[in-house]
Amino acid sequence: MKTSPYFLLIVNGFLAIGLTVISFQYVQPKNCYRFCGGEQLPCTTGSCRFGEQKAGWPIPAFVDNPGGGSPTGGWGMLGPEDIPAFIPMILDVLFYSILVWIVLYVIQSFRHQALPLKLFLRSLGLNTFLAVSLWIFFLSNGENFNFLGRGHREAVDVQTSKDTDSAMAFVPRASISLDEVIEYYGDPDYVSFTWDSSTEVTTTGLLLYWDSVNMFVELPPIADKTYPVHEKTEIERIIFYDDQDVIAVAGKQMSEEKTAWKGYGNYQP
Repeated sequence: MKTSPYFLLIVNGFLAIGLTVISFQYVQPKNCYRFCGGEQLPCTTGSCRFGEQKAGWPIPAFVDNPGGGSPTGGWGMLGPEDIPAFIPMILDVLFYSILVWIVLYVIQSFRHQALPLKLFLRSLGLNTFLAVSLWIFFLSNGENFNFLGRGHREAVDVQTSKDTDSAMAFVPRASISLDEVIEYYGDPDYVSFTWDSSTEVTTTGLLLYWDSVNMFVELPPIADKTYPVHEKTEIERIIFYDDQDVIAVAGKQMSEEKTAWKGYGNYQP
């Protein structure tokens, strides 16, 4: 049975747009957890300047933009406030359209059904129109879709033995596993337990601390005193604070005892 060329045209356009949107999840550099504002100073580990973080492949269609209404919590990292680039988005759609046509050509060759050249030429016009429509869609409604980038920053209350202070934290939007953080920063120095009694069931949390970068990584709370730490444990947030004299984070009390990091496994207070 011969496949309708109009059906192939629609399939090509649908897949080209779909693959382009999927490519927006390709974010580089991925480890932009805080903002680096000094142009002449070297950036600390895990920080990025304006314009460094980009999304899209093969040509980045989104670039972290310092202008517009970008909130300070989004400086140095991609977010829904960053507008798409016009030409790169069109080129990405056409790139995936050509890839899909190559696959369709191979399939049709096995079926001994040739693809007319005029069908490919028609698809260029159609997919250019779809790419422009996609660009307009993100330009007009991008802030309503919270899928761009890997996370955002927010302030977190940190209580020390002397005072209550505010620390900057990175909250993941995408899933970030603990092994990704350890691969980037190295092993943490110690772990501390936290307790939250604000709910009916008291939960146990775990904070990992890196002394070299003054950084806590908070793991999700669990309803158990024994905390299993695995490579694929998803992190809750990353908190940057340079004072180890911390007794509570975001209203959660920390244990006085610090346990040395012994690798993945079970930790008990």
